Amino acid sequence: MIFPKVSVTRHPSKALFAGCCLAATILTGQPAIADGEFFQLDVSKSTQNGTFSIARGPFTFGASAVAYEDGETYGLSAIHQLPFGQNIATFSFGPSLGLVRDNGPDEGLQVGVKFVAERYIPTNFGSVYLLADINSIDRSWFVLSQIGLADPGINFELSRGQSDTYSETTFAVAKRLPNSPASLRIGYKFDAAEAFVGISINTF
Repeated sequence: MIFPKVSVTRHPSKALFAGCCLAATILTGQPAIADGEFFQLDVSKSTQNGTFSIARGPFTFGASAVAYEDGETYGLSAIHQLPFGQNIATFSFGPSLGLVRDNGPDEGLQVGVKFVAERYIPTNFGSVYLLADINSIDRSWFVLSQIGLADPGINFELSRGQSDTYSETTFAVAKRLPNSPASLRIGYKFDAAEAFVGISINTF
């Protein structure tokens, strides 16, 4: 995953948060295995962030684009489900590409590898989804916990992302539109101290 180039603030509590989310991903629920497509676009005062992924069988192909005040970043990845641990979680691994356009020293194409662990937990109220994403490009990582309420069609999402050049904690609420895979999103970025709005389409 490619993140915008902004200053990083490091705190031990954030590393603990990431570790707890990763531990929850590994220790609870069931693997997340399904064909489908996912698109998400979030817009705030300082950034516009779009992601897209498509899963077919054991393959997942992803793309991301981020526009921010000083430039743009783009990312591509192609990961394959690993043939072990399926009773614990879905583990995937594969190559990644990152492109930075900011007229700075970091501008250019980067090649890396990406590892993903994810888990879907059905509940009597809806579902819980957990994700951990690690990319060697800029030593970036991203963890997410999502709680879905089936009857009102509302999701609550808490995520944390960090790299050599980026740091952000985000909370979001999404409301699914009736008879549609699309949801409207609203949330807050704690490090940037700004709100955002967005839309997502999920056919998984």
